[in-house]
Amino acid sequence: MRRGPELAALVFTALAPWLCGFAVLEKRDPEIEAGNAALKAGKPDDALAHYDKAAKKLPADAGVHFDRGAALYALSRFDEAGQEFLRATDAKDAALKQSAFYNLGNALFKKEKFKEAIGAYTRALGLRPDDKQAKWNLEIALKKQKEDEEKHKNDQKKDDKQDQKKKDDQQKKDKKDDQQKKDKKDDRKQDQKKDDQQDQKDAQKPQPQGGDDRQQAEAVLDNLERSAKDLEKERARVRAVRRAPPERDW
Repeated sequence: MRRGPELAALVFTALAPWLCGFAVLEKRDPEIEAGNAALKAGKPDDALAHYDKAAKKLPADAGVHFDRGAALYALSRFDEAGQEFLRATDAKDAALKQSAFYNLGNALFKKEKFKEAIGAYTRALGLRPDDKQAKWNLEIALKKQKEDEEKHKNDQKKDDKQDQKKKDDQQKKDKKDDQQKKDKKDDRKQDQKKDDQQDQKDAQKPQPQGGDDRQQAEAVLDNLERSAKDLEKERARVRAVRRAPPERDW
């Protein structure tokens, strides 16, 4: 005789999924039974090991994927748990399908993917409209999504203000730099003007008579040197005349 889904009463605590194996098999499977016992005993690692063995024998069984999702969720491996719950949503059994969507919503909520979680809870409620826990979690997810949107808007406003402040500060700095460059340019013009005025004053000063003293001194020394040379030449000529024999006049 087929054993129905063991989902009569789910125990929910702060978005935690039902942590008991979901048995939908025609007959009991020893690995699933061992996994269920380990999960109830608070040993999700052992439970996952047993569910993995069951999955090798029954890779397409939605209930096995649901069980693996429950063990992974207990290990806080929410991404992997979500993937297993998603595969379990292909179940033909309505109760298993609804629970898979519900727990998929929980796994997505844990990852703060509130929009996706809302979608999963909505699908769960579509299969079972009287699921109070799914309604409650949906309300929480909607509230968190709104808070996230508000936070995003506030963060965006804050970023915009910071960007505007940086822009204003940069404009002030550029303006200050331009003024400093202008002031330096004006200072250089003033200095050049002063230099030009000084050059004009120097050009208008009267020059000393007789030329430059240094030039005069050099001219005197040059004349003295030439005079000494000329005197020596004259002396040499006179000595030569004295040594020459007298001219005969006969």
